[in-house]
Amino acid sequence: MRNRSAPALLAVILISVAGCSSPPPADRRPLGSVTTPPVECGLISNQAIGRAIGLSDFYASGSTSANDFSHCVVSKSPSIRDKASMTVELQDPFPSTLQSLENGKARDRGVALPSGVGPGYSAAIKDTDGNIVGAKAFAWTQDGTKMLAIQIVKGAPGRDHQADAVEFVRQLRPLLLTSAPQQPR
Repeated sequence: MRNRSAPALLAVILISVAGCSSPPPADRRPLGSVTTPPVECGLISNQAIGRAIGLSDFYASGSTSANDFSHCVVSKSPSIRDKASMTVELQDPFPSTLQSLENGKARDRGVALPSGVGPGYSAAIKDTDGNIVGAKAFAWTQDGTKMLAIQIVKGAPGRDHQADAVEFVRQLRPLLLTSAPQQPR
C-alpha cells in the first residue's frame, strides 16, 4: 500500500513556503539624470520616476515645460481612485516662513539635506503600521522665497526612498531654485 499523505504533505509545505514572502532585494541602481528625456511634466525623467516608484507604466500630469515648471503629480493611472505615488512641487513665491519650514522639519523628524544641497531636509514617509513606504525632501532658497518639495508617497520596494528624494532635490535645485529658470541638460 502506497502512502498518499506524502504528496499532500508536500503540497502543504509548498503552499506555506509560497505564502511567506521575504522583502524584495535592495535596488541600489542610481536614479541617473532626473531630467534626461523622455520627460514628464516638461522636466522630470520618465526613467527616474519609474525607478523611484517602481512602475514602468504610470500617469503624470502637471506643468508642460521646464521654463514654467510648477508641479508634477504621478499616479498609477489618471483615475481619481489611484492616489499620487509621487509629487514634485515648486512654490514660487513660497507663501509661508522659514520658521514654518523648520517647524515642519521637527514635526517630520527630518534630517538636514547634505552639504551643497540645502538648506532643506528629508524625512521618511510611513504607513499606519510604521513601515517606511516613501520619503519627502524639501529645499528652499536662503531667503525663503522659493521652496521645492519632492514626495515619493509610495516608493519602489527595496529602494532607499529618502536617498531618491534627496537625489531629485540635488539635481532639480539648480534648475528650479535659482533666480532665472534654466533649461535641463
